Amino acid sequence: MNENNTVAQLKERLNKDGSDIDAAISLGNIYYDNGEAGQSILYYQRALAINPDLSGVRTDLGTMYWRNDDISLAEQAFRDVIARDPSFGHAYVNLGLLLHRAKNNVTEARAAWQQLLAANPNHEVAAKARELLQETSALAS
Repeated sequence: MNENNTVAQLKERLNKDGSDIDAAISLGNIYYDNGEAGQSILYYQRALAINPDLSGVRTDLGTMYWRNDDISLAEQAFRDVIARDPSFGHAYVNLGLLLHRAKNNVTEARAAWQQLLAANPNHEVAAKARELLQETSALAS
């Protein structure tokens, strides 16, 4: 089945049942993968309206805000994930990347990555946080 058919079917499902969270997330993910930030944001927001506790969806929403040059909304999305679910490591990594690359704030970026390592040094993205800390160590002085 091609992507256009899949999108049409998912939209039809969502139109029939506005609480079909799987359809909303799937649509958000398809548009995410295609780099269509505006559409992705729309469906991720819809999924979060159904269930606001989806850390992965909220992190992806932040990534799409960033891609859409909505830096403050992206930062808020990442910080919301950390506040709601401090164990969700991807949010720390993304927040740090945003602070470093979009806001040129290496000190705060490093603090986000260090916060992840302090909270959960064995997290699946801990190695990425260590790598980013190593990459930015010369910039921090």
